[in-house]
Amino acid sequence: MWVVATQNFRRVDAVLTESRPELKERISSMTEGDARLVLRLLASELNRFYFRAWGATQLVVGGILLALVLWAFPSDLKTGRLVGLMWGITGVLLFFVVPKLVHLGRQIDFVPRTPFLPQIAIFWRLHLAYTLADMVKFVLGIWVSIRLARNPELFSLNQKPK
Repeated sequence: MWVVATQNFRRVDAVLTESRPELKERISSMTEGDARLVLRLLASELNRFYFRAWGATQLVVGGILLALVLWAFPSDLKTGRLVGLMWGITGVLLFFVVPKLVHLGRQIDFVPRTPFLPQIAIFWRLHLAYTLADMVKFVLGIWVSIRLARNPELFSLNQKPK
């Protein structure tokens, strides 16, 4: 997700600088600035959709993973807590941070960047919080993976008798 959001905005300038006659003809009635603004709005809306869809997908997959970890490794409470923490962070992001980002983003879509409005500063702080929390989830996921990979006895201890 980290790459998708930034690439959507970079592609706007790339599309506008490509020499595609069909596109040039269709946007010729717009100023270059307006065409860029419209395409950036589209990129923003796509990013908003992706953030919500990605969060919802993570919540479902994370819930399944949490249930599996608690069921398959009942003696490993630490791993269950780590996965639970990841799932909780996902929920906070999806239900609290992303809606605020979407709302603020739509407020600042057509606002000039100078003077710098308070909504822009709040947006970027929330964006940073989202990114940092997502990185924490990523690190926790690596930690859980390493923890499970280094403890093969967990797999044998939790096997159900035949």
